Amino acid sequence: MSVQQHLARIGELLARPLTGSDTYHLVILRESRDFAPPNDDWDELMRTSEEFERELIDLAAALDARWGPHTTVSMENYVHAFMDPDADDLPPFFLYLCESGYFGDLLYWRAGDRVLAASVGHEDKEEPVALFAGVTGSREGFPA
Repeated sequence: MSVQQHLARIGELLARPLTGSDTYHLVILRESRDFAPPNDDWDELMRTSEEFERELIDLAAALDARWGPHTTVSMENYVHAFMDPDADDLPPFFLYLCESGYFGDLLYWRAGDRVLAASVGHEDKEEPVALFAGVTGSREGFPA
């Protein structure tokens, strides 16, 4: 898919209402094949991950042009909290990302009264690589 197609899907995502228990929405913009045996080619997985990261960079440039420079938040603290059974509750958006195995750095923008985020996720070595975008009405968990 092209950056323009991703932007169109993100526009649809931003237009979706956030009501009741729907405090966020997430959409997979692009997903690779899985890498489960017998398709567990490590070199191809690395090439695919790099390709998706380059696509994220291109998408970020287009979103920067619209919403201003992005900010990056590391998922590291959220992952540690997610793995710690004694930790406090995570903000719902970050909890969902951790449950989905999306532990990569998150790029985000303030889009009106919402936060728009994008990243590349890869739950484990056998799962597909995913380029995704999410939107939330809560700024909880995002640095000020």
